[in-house]
Parts: sequence; structure tokens; C-alpha cells
Amino acid sequence: MRRGEARASLAFRKRRWGAGLPSRSDLRWSQLKVGILVAVAATVLLVVFFAMSSEAGLFRPKIHLISYVDNAADLRSGAVVDLQGVRIGNVLKVHLARHPPDPRLPVRIDMEVEANHRQWLRTDSLVSLGTTTFLGQALVNIQKGTPSSPPAVNGTVLKAAVATGISQLMVSSHTVLQNANELETRLGNILDQIQNGQGSIGRLIYSDVLYNRFNRIAHNVDMLTHDISSGQGTVGQLITNKSLYDKLNHTLDSLDQLLAQVRTGHGTAAMLINDPRLYRHFDQVSLNLNRILKAVNSSQGTLGELVNNRQLARKISSSVNNLDSLLAGIHAGKGTLGQLANNPTLYHNANALTVSLRNLVQAIRKQPKKYLTIHLKIF
Repeated sequence: MRRGEARASLAFRKRRWGAGLPSRSDLRWSQLKVGILVAVAATVLLVVFFAMSSEAGLFRPKIHLISYVDNAADLRSGAVVDLQGVRIGNVLKVHLARHPPDPRLPVRIDMEVEANHRQWLRTDSLVSLGTTTFLGQALVNIQKGTPSSPPAVNGTVLKAAVATGISQLMVSSHTVLQNANELETRLGNILDQIQNGQGSIGRLIYSDVLYNRFNRIAHNVDMLTHDISSGQGTVGQLITNKSLYDKLNHTLDSLDQLLAQVRTGHGTAAMLINDPRLYRHFDQVSLNLNRILKAVNSSQGTLGELVNNRQLARKISSSVNNLDSLLAGIHAGKGTLGQLANNPTLYHNANALTVSLRNLVQAIRKQPKKYLTIHLKIF
């Protein structure tokens, strides 16, 4: 009896507990509802996040634009695209083009911008690279086009503008850093050479020979200054000898007296400087000289004829030519003068005649009666 009651009690308890547990279908439906709720919440959060973090509309229509530049300036995919400083899209891709329309612009930039700005996005709009701050993230800035140009559409290629200001600085900063690095390397090499005693500067700093030479020069200068201060040598005498100072002082006094005499009108120099008559004489001489020059220029007088008369000039030229011909003939031994000047026989005969005359004169002086006695015979 007890066993049957125990079995009945156990069966009753099992039925009671089993009635309170959910079924498998109930569990699956509950899990599905929770998953759906989480997915909807995540989607809402993503939409809110994009709406709050992006100025470009998430579901607005977009157009694809392309531009080619010479340097990407560290521009990355996802960078901001501005129109006159207002964000309108993002950069899709930055890469090197295989066949760019201009080989000087090898970098291709693909952009996605909102289509509702086509009234400003024209085919003549210009693209330039910039930064949000001096050292901030790179971005693309599009300048508005002219209303007369067609609006930009999908695949429109916009020209790149020449970068200026901070943009140009950012583009060329890599080259500047490379040049600075190269300059630093060269300076390091120069300093190493100097420290090793190489080159002119290195030898000047580290060479004992130059140090010894400078030391000797300094010693010689010291000895020279000592000799000068002790009154030795010409310079020392000039500096320390009182007699030279007195002589120089006396010379200066004499010069001062001379200048005083000149100022007061005493002496020849003072007369030359202060006498107005001498000035009038010079003025008169200059007037006379001016008259003479005017007379010469107007062909008056002998000097004027000599200077301005062409006929007289031709006569003088002819006379000079004749004289030149005569001298040429004499030099060539032509004529009597030529023979006298160039014939050695005439020279020897004249020389012998001179000797004979000299001997005759000497003989007459010794025996004048022999040569100067006159014998008179009358029949």
C-alpha cells in the first residue's frame, strides 16, 4: 500500500513540474523576437550615427567625379570633398592611373558627391588639394564653375588647379625635407672632415704647424711692440723721441705762420692768391688768347692761314714730299749731296786734303821765312 502511494505522489509531482516549463517552439520564437529587436536597434543606431557624423545625406543621389593631379599630397580614400568649403562628398579612391590624359598628372582621384549640387558643379570647376588645418587631414576642394558651362554628370573629369598657400606647402614638404636631410648629411660630412683635420678649415684648427707659425708671429709682434715702446727702430724713434716731436711741432708752427702770411697778403704766394690785379692779368691773357683762337678759326693772320688754308697745306705737304725725296736721293747716293754723304772716296780725299793743309800750316809756323819770303827781280 505504501509503495503505491509513493508512486502516485511521484507521478503527481512530475505532472505538476512539467506543466510549468515552456516548450521548444516557445523558446525558438522568443529567441527570434530578441534577434529581430537587436537587429532593428543596431540598424537604427547605424543610421543615426551616419546621419550625425556625415553632412552628406546617406540616401541622397550621388554622382561620380574624376580628377587628375601631379601629387596626391597624402590624400587617402574616404577624405572629405568640399565645394567652396562646404562638404558635399568623399573620396572613393586615390591611385596612379595607367593611361592618364596628361603624363604630367599621373594621380587619379575618384570622388562621390551629392547630385543636388550640380548647379555649382560645372565642367569648368577646378579641383585643388588642401588640408583642414596646417598639419591636418588632406581633403579635396572644388571651386564652383560658371553658369554658362554644362553641369557635371557621372564620369565628368574636372581639371586640377595649381596648388597655392598651405596646399602647395604640403605638396612640396616632402621635397623640402629631402633637401634638408641631404644638407644635414653634407654638413655632417664636412664636420667629420674638420674633426679629422682634413681640408683647409680642418688644418687651420688641428694643424700644429699652423699653430706654431701663429705662435711665432705673435711672438714677433710682441717683440716689435716692445721695441717700439722702448724707442728702438724708426717707428720707435717717431713715437718716443721728444726731439722728433719738437721738430714736427716746429714745422707745424712754421706752416701755420706761412698760412697766416698768405691770409694777410704777405709774400709772393699771398700776392698770387689775394692780389686782384693778378686775377685781372690772367683774365686779360685769357681774353687775348680767346681773340687769337677766334682769329685762327676765321683764317686771319699767318697762323690762321697755316691752320685753315688748304692750298697752303697742300704746298707744305708738297714741300715735305720733295724734302723726303731729296733725303731719299741723298741716302741712295744720288747727286752731289748724295756723293758727299755716301761716297767714301770723297771722304778720304777730303780727309787727306785736310791733313795736307794742317801739315802746311804747321810748316809755315815753323819756317815762316821759307814760305813767306818774296823775291822781287827787276830786269
